[in-house]
Order: sequence, then structure tokens, then C-alpha cells
Amino acid sequence: MLEKIHLLNIQTKSNEIPKRLLEMPGAFVLITCQRTIILTTTEFDSQDKALGTYHTSKQAYHFLLETICGLQSKLKGESEIVAQFKEAFANYLKEDIRSSVILRVLEKLFKDAKEVRKKHLVKIGQQSYAGIMRRIIQSKYETGDVLILGSGQLARDSIKHLMKKYNIYISARNPQKVQALIEEFPNVNIQTVKWRDFDSYYKFNSHVNTIGSNDTIFADEHFRGHCPNNSVFVDLGSPSAIQTEYDKQHGVYRLGDILNHGKVLNEKKTEKIDQAKLAIQDLVERRAKHLAIANTRAAI
Repeated sequence: MLEKIHLLNIQTKSNEIPKRLLEMPGAFVLITCQRTIILTTTEFDSQDKALGTYHTSKQAYHFLLETICGLQSKLKGESEIVAQFKEAFANYLKEDIRSSVILRVLEKLFKDAKEVRKKHLVKIGQQSYAGIMRRIIQSKYETGDVLILGSGQLARDSIKHLMKKYNIYISARNPQKVQALIEEFPNVNIQTVKWRDFDSYYKFNSHVNTIGSNDTIFADEHFRGHCPNNSVFVDLGSPSAIQTEYDKQHGVYRLGDILNHGKVLNEKKTEKIDQAKLAIQDLVERRAKHLAIANTRAAI
């Protein structure tokens, strides 16, 4: 069965990828801040393959397994990629055209990833983007109010990391998504702030931006009011929606700062990561055999 899958990994902005690739009938598409993965049962032509790295068969499954385990991420072992896979899978299930082959491969992928993380990466994945963001905020404020900008998966992860010690406020474009996010945390008193109400934004000492955009949302004038007040602004968005010369010395932290922090942690994780990679190699071989046997039996 694995011999039927084709994977294209593109490390560029999703808005620069041809729309026809993102809308291929029956294809599973995962878009993150680091990459876009397109998984299909149709081979890509040479022009499309040139857009990124191409994998097929066992190599494609191997890449998927390393990716969902966070081993292809800049922040090794990060756990937020699992939620991104699950969200993309949920969206795939809503598609009118789905591939039974891809569905089965993804189901096995979740099972194998769980085994790898449980045996080798239990503590590795705790160093997520949102987890490092919390450390940055805690370095200045042990408690207080935090404004989260956005209502997607990163906003959800940020709430989970902050809700025990901080009062959570959310501001985002889509009121319906904000309300749905609030309902996921019935025991947390999450309050809303009107989108782009900058006068209200200034009242917060801690900001977490989870919105990625090619357009500037927070320009330099916003930070002129923000930075001199010993505030913290952590930008997790990709592409970055902020435009300012202020940096972490002024309390403005970008994704690069998060990754640099994670790089130090990565050096301490090398042995466990190597063990996980060996386990993945073994799992891929076993999974390929099992799926091939199951496919043969189904054909009889």
C-alpha cells in the first residue's frame, strides 16, 4: 500500500504554492509555519517536484513519521505538530473526495507516532513553541493578564500553557472562532477584546501573537507605545505580521528567538532523538510489510 503514496514537501510560503497543488482531488494537505506537505496517490510531475523535496513509498511514510514526531522541525521533538496533523486530518475527512489509501496510511501514522513519542520522546515534546513562550513571559511576569492574538491552533496551545497562572484575553478577526475556542475551556474565564482595538491592547503587559500574515498587522507605532513600558510581545506568527526595529532587548520576541532558545535545548536531546529515529526506521519497515500483507489479502 505504501508504494501508492507520493509526498511533496515544500518549504515556502503557502501563498506562493500553485493553487492547483493545494486543491488536488483526494490529496491530504498539511500547512504549518515551516512547510506545506501534499500527500497524494498521484505522482507529481517534474515541474512540481522541483518546488520542494519529493518522497514516495516507504520514504514518504518515513518522512511523515519523522515530521509528526517533531524530528523534521527546527525545534526538535516539538509537540504542536501533532495537533496540526490532527486538525488537517479532520479537515480531510470533510472533503468530498478522499483516498481510502491515504486515510489508512494516516490512521497508521497516528498509531506509530504515538508509539515513538511514548517510548522515546515523552519529555522532548514539552519544549514547544507555546511552552518557550510561557517561559519568556514568566521571566518578567509570574502572573497577570495576557492578551492572545488569534484563534487558531497556536492560540489554543498558548491558552493551555498560560491558563494556570494568567488571566487570558483573546482578540481575533473571527468572532465565531473566538467563541468556539472559549467554549473549549469552560473552566477558564477567557475574556475577549475587540479586534484591532489598539487602545485596549496597550493596557496589557504581555502579548502573544499567533497570527501569520503577509500583511503588517502590528506596525512600528504600536511598539513605540508597547516597548518602553517593560512589556513582552511574543510573535509566533508565520509569516510574521509585525514590522518593527525593536527586538528581544526591548521585549519583542520573534520566532527566530524561540528557535534559538530551542536550539540550546536540542543539544541536550540528541541521544533520545537518535533513538527515536532508529525506532522510526524499524516501524516503517514493519508497517510497510503489514500493509502489503493486508493489501494482498484484500485483493484475494
